[in-house]
Amino acid sequence: MAAAGRLDGSIAWRALSEQSNSTPEDAIPVLDHGFVRLDGVMADDLSVANAARVSFARRKAELDEADEGLIRFLMRDRHGCYDDATDVLTDKGWVPWPKVTGNERFATLSHGGSLEYQPALRMVHKERKGSMIGFKGMSIDLLVTPDHRVLASGMTTLPLRKNPVYKLLPAYMVLWQSHRHATTAAWTGPEPLTLTFGRRQVPTKPMLRLLGFFIGDGNFPVDHSENHITFHLRKAREIAFLERVGPEAGFEVKRWKHAFAISIEPDLRPVFASCYQNREKVIPRDLLSLGPDSLTALYEGLLESDGSRHIWPNKADEETYSTTSRELADQIQELALKLGRSASLRPHDPKPGDGHYGYKQRWRLTIYNARNSRPELCRTEADRDNQMGIERYNGTIHCVEVPSGTLYVRRNGYPVFCGNTPFEHNAFRYHVRCPIFVAREWFRHRIGSFNEFSLRYARATEDFYVPEADDVRSQVGKPGAYSFEPVDTELAERTREELRTLYDQAYATYERLVAAGVARELARSVLPVGAYTQFYWTVNARALMNFVSLRNAEFAQREIRRYAEAVESFFAERMPVTHAAFLANGRIAP
Repeated sequence: MAAAGRLDGSIAWRALSEQSNSTPEDAIPVLDHGFVRLDGVMADDLSVANAARVSFARRKAELDEADEGLIRFLMRDRHGCYDDATDVLTDKGWVPWPKVTGNERFATLSHGGSLEYQPALRMVHKERKGSMIGFKGMSIDLLVTPDHRVLASGMTTLPLRKNPVYKLLPAYMVLWQSHRHATTAAWTGPEPLTLTFGRRQVPTKPMLRLLGFFIGDGNFPVDHSENHITFHLRKAREIAFLERVGPEAGFEVKRWKHAFAISIEPDLRPVFASCYQNREKVIPRDLLSLGPDSLTALYEGLLESDGSRHIWPNKADEETYSTTSRELADQIQELALKLGRSASLRPHDPKPGDGHYGYKQRWRLTIYNARNSRPELCRTEADRDNQMGIERYNGTIHCVEVPSGTLYVRRNGYPVFCGNTPFEHNAFRYHVRCPIFVAREWFRHRIGSFNEFSLRYARATEDFYVPEADDVRSQVGKPGAYSFEPVDTELAERTREELRTLYDQAYATYERLVAAGVARELARSVLPVGAYTQFYWTVNARALMNFVSLRNAEFAQREIRRYAEAVESFFAERMPVTHAAFLANGRIAP
């Protein structure tokens, strides 16, 4: 076994070059030909305590009672969470936490600084009565549990003020400390030269500029039966923009008595119709998946309609956008993120003479460039008193866990990236030999990293899973509500014998095909899922607890449960305090 504290990838690659049917001495035997062994480890209880206290710049060499108490607290409280008034950005747009189902894909910041949408590994909705930490600055608003990790960079030195280094730190560790937050990311998406609508093909950027301008200032009859879109414009700037981008997109702009019009054929009607939702303007959802160059064109059209630019002497320029459509306002905030910027969203009361009419609630977005999208807190003594504090809270708190550990959230219209748990700063590497059907169930969890023995390059062994007579069982009840019952001795033995016969036939066929010159990658297709495979699995403690909570459980399939039991025994041996806290808190992963 690799030495504790070391994970050497070369060991795994050499071991998987040929599949052996022997059980290593340091492994736990499982089923008839399988095993689980701990091949390498960089994990102990102290790694959890040190990770939780990282911002103190202290690293202990030995675990003490205070550390054990901290681990029990982290396990008991399980996960830092947000209050009811916070929204989270998903692939469906902004969703208030109380309405999150867990089926969405969540906007997250990759380790390389890119915006990605990832599925939830776990969802948290629970009641809380106690203290919360509040963050409130010019463009940030958060209310989180004290243990919740925020993505922040200190500002105590000149290098950090100029070039922030963001880390995930518990909220209580940045309380009243000078720091800044991250609100931007890099986005990549398709950049087509043309867009096709039915039989009509149009250049991408001019068309997106026209669509953005239409969303702000255009009109299309509610029944979408007309063959033209219209614009009622008064400003010379807006008229000049329409008369430029219309022809660039391939359309003729006609001047009517009180309006401007563009004729559209039937293939284009659905495009402009999709800019409406419940009689309110919106950006068609599929357009937001385009790359930043294309989205810049869309943004230019929006800004030329209901937007404005403010140029301030000796200050960064500012852009704003106003709309009565709340959905559109939400989408523009998402659009700003995909352009490498950030935007705050606030209700905006009309003022006499500002050029806006009507009774509808208006929303105003302030769009910041990347340099001004790093909100600062607690820079001075006065700021500390006004911008952070401890609040009493009595209500529901919420969160989801995603692979990268960060989420894009907003409160009162101010967006920011935040994160989650300290149980991920450690690693186990397991060497597993199991039937293929067990491995496929294992891989479905999508947690950790897997490296599997390949039947494309190495010869299959003659080992196949034949259950013990006591493990042959029948299924009783309907799918989703069934139980397993033992079968009589005669049926159990007949099942075992039929499996052996089938395995012998399958392996003999495999051998004949390989001997005849058929490639192993094709010959392997005759082997059943009862054949044994091997893989290496690297996983952190939090993900490991999630796995064993599901697979070392009464409802799990018997075969994979036995592997989960072996996996958990190594975990309990290496991290006894963490494992004990895991058991004490109902076997729920933090």
